[in-house]
Amino acid sequence: MSKKAENRQSDIYSQILSNGEVKVVDLANVHHVSMETIRTDLSTLENQGLIKKIHGGATLKDSYSEVSVEYKMTENASDKQLIAKKALEYIQDGSTIFLDPGSTTLALAKYLPLKKDLLVITNSLKIAQLVVETNHDLIFLGGKMLKKAKATTGSFTNNHLDSLHIDTCFIGCDGFMNMDGPTTFAFEEMEVKQHVLRNSTNKYLLADISKFHKTGTYKFADFSDFDCIFTTFLNNYERRMVKDVQKIVMAL
Repeated sequence: MSKKAENRQSDIYSQILSNGEVKVVDLANVHHVSMETIRTDLSTLENQGLIKKIHGGATLKDSYSEVSVEYKMTENASDKQLIAKKALEYIQDGSTIFLDPGSTTLALAKYLPLKKDLLVITNSLKIAQLVVETNHDLIFLGGKMLKKAKATTGSFTNNHLDSLHIDTCFIGCDGFMNMDGPTTFAFEEMEVKQHVLRNSTNKYLLADISKFHKTGTYKFADFSDFDCIFTTFLNNYERRMVKDVQKIVMAL
C-alpha cells in the first residue's frame, strides 16, 4: 500500500470516529479521488475490523459504536476528543504505553488503530475491551475491580505494575483546583497511578477544562512529575495553575 493511501485511510478512519458515519461521495470530494478508490479504502478498513460498510458509506463497527455513544454522553466530549487526537501524536509506533481509566483515555484508545505494533497496558476494563479488537498487544492488569470505574486496583495490580517498564503513560484525573498536583476521588486509584508514574519514562497528564475547576480527595502526584499536560485553550489564570508541568499542549 502506498503511503498516500495509508494516510488517506487514516484520515477516513479519524472522520468515522469523529462523526460516527461517512458517505462515499463526500469522502471522494474531500480527498479528490474517485468513489471507487474510496470504496477500496473502506473495504481495507473493514477487513481490518475497524469499520462496517453500509449502503453509500461506512459507520463504526458495532463494538466501537457502543463506546462512542457512552463517550458522547460524557462531560466536554468534544474537548476530550481533541485532546485524544493531539495525545495520539506523542505515541511512537512499537512502544509500550499505559492508559488509565477515564473518558479522555478511553477516547485516546479509540484512535490506537492508527498506530502500529504497540504494547498497551491498562487496568481499565473498557479500554481493554477496545484494544483486544485491534492488532496491538495487550496487558490487562488483574486485581480487585472497582465496579463504578470498571478498573482493577489493589496490591495485585500494583505488584504487576512494578514488574513492568512503560515508555509512555497517559493519566487522567478528577481535578486539581487549588492544588499543586492532580487528584482522584478513590484512594485505590491514587495508589495505582503512583505505581504507574514510578515505572514510566514519559509521563503525560490529560485534562479537559473542567478539571481546572474541581478537586478530588487524594493527590497522586505533583505537576512537576509530568513531562506534559494535554488540554484545550487556557486563559492566563489556568496556565499559572499548571505552570510546574514541563510542557503545556493545547489541542485547538
